[in-house]
Amino acid sequence: MFTHFLSIENIVGIVFSDPAHPEQNGRHERMHRDLKAECAMPPAHNLTGEQRSMNHFLNEHNNIRPHEALEMKTPAKVHIRSRRPFIDKIEEYYYPDGIQLQYVIKNGAIRWKAYYWIYMTRALAGKYVGIEELGNGVWKVFYRNVFLGYINDKLLKYREKSIRLTDNIVSTM
Repeated sequence: MFTHFLSIENIVGIVFSDPAHPEQNGRHERMHRDLKAECAMPPAHNLTGEQRSMNHFLNEHNNIRPHEALEMKTPAKVHIRSRRPFIDKIEEYYYPDGIQLQYVIKNGAIRWKAYYWIYMTRALAGKYVGIEELGNGVWKVFYRNVFLGYINDKLLKYREKSIRLTDNIVSTM
């Protein structure tokens, strides 16, 4: 499961899209395709050249090229700078009582029931995820207040084998 952030009218939220399904997030995928074509094919000979390519792309993308989704305006013309201050340090999060905490190791997985590995995402390496028992061997997994998925003990089949959290989904209740 891939995640990216969606910003609409100063509201930021997480959008979940399936792996290898670019149609679920066309605008984002299009920007990456254009960026790759402009800056990585072929790559520059050094970091200075790469930075020059990136700066050129950003200027053209944001200030010169009109975007259909923006009614043929440039992003620079429609962007409104946020009045909210940037927070340098994220506040510590305390999970509610009764929530089991699992540490995500550097490869992005948690150890479950002593012999299962469940892959979350490497973005959470070094963080704790909260796991709440729902009953019948089903557990709800979340990071802070963001729901990530379910663990179903009945679907875990192979010991010492790593699985993805998305491979172990149960239907919503």
